[in-house]
This record gives sequence, C-alpha cells and structure tokens, in this order.
Amino acid sequence: MKNQISIDYFPEGDMLSITFGESNRKGNGFELNEYIYLRLEKKTYQPLGLTFLIYSKLIKLGEVPLSFWNDFPKDVQKKLLKVLQSYPVNLFLSLKKETINILPISSFPDTSIKKLIAA
Repeated sequence: MKNQISIDYFPEGDMLSITFGESNRKGNGFELNEYIYLRLEKKTYQPLGLTFLIYSKLIKLGEVPLSFWNDFPKDVQKKLLKVLQSYPVNLFLSLKKETINILPISSFPDTSIKKLIAA
C-alpha cells in the first residue's frame, strides 16, 4: 500500500525504523547526522523510510543539527529539504526554520511505540 506507514522499534539496539509504503523497495540512503538516516527512491526522491539510531537518547536531546548537511551537493540539499518538509517525513521530523537543525518528533500515531521504548 502506498500510504502505509510501518514503525518498528528494536530495543536491543535502541533503533527505530519507519517504512513508508512497501518494505521491499530499494533506494538511496542519506545520513543526515550520526543518528538519522533517510531512505529515498533513486529517481523520484520519494521517501521510503527513516531510521533513528539510539532513539531514546535522540528524542531527549531535542533539537539536533543535520551535521552532514554540507556534505551533500546543493542540488541534493534542495531535494532533501523538500522531502524533509513534506508528508510523510514531516510526521516524524520537524525541520527548524532558517537553520539546518531538526527536531525528531517523539509523539507517534501508534502509542504502543512509546510503551516499547519505555520498557
């Protein structure tokens, strides 16, 4: 399903994986910082998923910089910016205006993820 969003939390690695649509689609990964990875379809730049490492620590940090942002070419930055500000990625990340900082959103539609993380 195209509009399907799957959320998986792996407590042994404190990793949160979010998949948009079918999970078997291939794409390119973009390391936004040491905690956040964005997967996009190669040709269309449609979002395939997000991965958050050390998730419980990450949401406590609050605002975090996209420390690898300047490593991307300007044309890629422009495409990534559009994706970060658009559905469904903006359900899970909030881009701060006029900075290259991002705020991972800790309130997910499925409250069971909060219970998993708290366990």
